[in-house]
Amino acid sequence: MATPAQLSANRANAQRSTGPRSVEGKSVSRFNALKHGVDAASITFPGESSDAYQALADAYDDQYHPANPAARFLTDTLIRADWQKNRLQRLEADLIRKVLAETPGATLIDVMLSDSPAAKLLARTQRQIAAHERAWFRAHRELVRMAAEIPEAVFSEEPEAPQETELPERTQLPAPKAVKSWPPIDEKTGKPLYFVG
Repeated sequence: MATPAQLSANRANAQRSTGPRSVEGKSVSRFNALKHGVDAASITFPGESSDAYQALADAYDDQYHPANPAARFLTDTLIRADWQKNRLQRLEADLIRKVLAETPGATLIDVMLSDSPAAKLLARTQRQIAAHERAWFRAHRELVRMAAEIPEAVFSEEPEAPQETELPERTQLPAPKAVKSWPPIDEKTGKPLYFVG
């Protein structure tokens, strides 16, 4: 049981530890628990270019010109799957370099068959890449099927002029302005630090 002096000290400490107060501090701390981004409000993480994401989205919109909510959803699925697959491929390359550097003389197959946390993360990353590829192909196949049935209802030939009832372009919020680079960079090697565990 805590003594009255300890309780008093705990209350005093609690008053001083209320978390970040500045806009910059709050912006950085909101990514502290980020593991995979599944629940993230923004599709881009700090350190990623929201302009690159917008360019990718614009390229898909220029190709497909979705004209209804179902086509918009499927086009957004293509965009998200493409973006996240590219992000995971960068992570995969970094992980391969890391696991090979940790075990000099070992081949990639030796490392993949090991029980190390990095090898497990690499295998999980490769499964996620495959899942995003499957999602992309499913959405593309459905878009093609819909276009074959009713072409004019799925795609417009040209982007439509803005109307009052037009569907929103995208449901993701804009990327936050990064105050600090993410992921953290190892100062000695200059490579990203990925937390394995």
